[in-house]
Amino acid sequence: MTGFFEGIPQFVEQAQKYVSDAFSRVRLDNTRRNRVLRRISLAEAAEMLGCDRSYLYTLLKRPDAPKGETRGREKTLSVADVLKVRAMAGSNPNSRTMTLPWRRPGDHLPVITFNSLKGGTGKSSSSAHFAQYCALYHGLRVGVIDADPQSTCSLYFVNDDVDIIDPDVDTFTDFMGLPKDGTVRRRTKHDSLRMNSFWKPTPWPGIRLIPGGASIQIADIALYMMTQSPNPEDKQIFRMLRDAISEWDRAFPPKTLPEDLAGPDGTFDDDAYERALTECVDLIVIDTAPSLSLAQVNAVMAADTLIVPQTMKGFDLSTLHTYLGSLDEYLYFASKQANPINFKPTGSMILPTLVNTQNDVDIRTIGELYSINKDFISPIYYRSHDAAANAFQKYQSAYEYVPEKGQRVGIRNVIANANAVSEHILHRAIPGIPSRGFVDAFIDERYAEGVIPKWSPSGGGDVELKAPGKKEVAA
Repeated sequence: MTGFFEGIPQFVEQAQKYVSDAFSRVRLDNTRRNRVLRRISLAEAAEMLGCDRSYLYTLLKRPDAPKGETRGREKTLSVADVLKVRAMAGSNPNSRTMTLPWRRPGDHLPVITFNSLKGGTGKSSSSAHFAQYCALYHGLRVGVIDADPQSTCSLYFVNDDVDIIDPDVDTFTDFMGLPKDGTVRRRTKHDSLRMNSFWKPTPWPGIRLIPGGASIQIADIALYMMTQSPNPEDKQIFRMLRDAISEWDRAFPPKTLPEDLAGPDGTFDDDAYERALTECVDLIVIDTAPSLSLAQVNAVMAADTLIVPQTMKGFDLSTLHTYLGSLDEYLYFASKQANPINFKPTGSMILPTLVNTQNDVDIRTIGELYSINKDFISPIYYRSHDAAANAFQKYQSAYEYVPEKGQRVGIRNVIANANAVSEHILHRAIPGIPSRGFVDAFIDERYAEGVIPKWSPSGGGDVELKAPGKKEVAA
């Protein structure tokens, strides 16, 4: 008689090892060792910073400015250099050219969750690009929580310092105190230093990560067991991550103001800057698995703003309808529990992804949904970019990928697209962030007259757009 640990169990055990070996040795190792090495030209840096080149040149002449690196005839900057230049400019309280919109003492910590029921919608790449956009183009300090056991979002941030392949890596379920032992029915109460230790540094200055990992897969068992606890507090399983984030934020609030980064003589204080990068975060981005398990619902319940990346095909909209119905039932059930969650009125929305712009089928679907309720779906969408695949194969975002000579135009298009989508999400989630013009540029390029009103972060009047006729730029 065949034993239990033969057949499928044996296959799964062995295949897991083989795939893990290939995954770590062939596809990820090189990227982890060479993370965020892309050099940024001064023209690109000026765009990221939102200033003209002459002002950037003035900043770089300061003795406390980054020295950069000369390649060929032009000086280039690293990602860390760009962020430091922004902090230098933002430390001047009289500066109107460039600001540093850090969270101030007493400000709420915004949480933006990317969740959908369908896989393959670009959810992880969307959340990773959004987090990196917030750092690069606004200087924000970002906490990234990867709630997916597949750890896809983590791949865009990790280097050799964080081993996400390790099955014992701490994940968000550990951060929120979920017991690893399924027989324990009570949440583990971590002290503040232990909670802070779950946030791992990344090669991106100001971005910290709670990585995804295998332990997330068994979290639902522990969550179910906690519902059997005699303690009513332990039964509030839907708000565990939300409460854990609040506890950590209370222990590590924002303290440093941008103007604190400059000494009495105006010289930039590097030590104060480095401390400020890790004292807190200005927002949290959560990427999830394509499911609505108990653990994943925690990621939704923790959010102020829910972004649902979704492709626009007919069958996909049926999946979206099912997802929204299931989520509605969870929310209704949670509202009837003791100590219900009070959600803030922020800009949750459907985010169209992988939109085919070679025909008008996907665009018509977006337009139809937008005409019903323009706050329900984003008119700013992710195109289907062939060029993005080159970066994603190396687990790199478009912001750090170094393209071959023939790929540069395509990657620039991907970056422009990511900037527009990310700016739209940021303005919906945190009103008042200065506009960079990426959304308006997207609409001016993509929409025909009268199809979709012009969007503005200040909520201004609708404006009819130009007639169509622009030719697609090859990706």
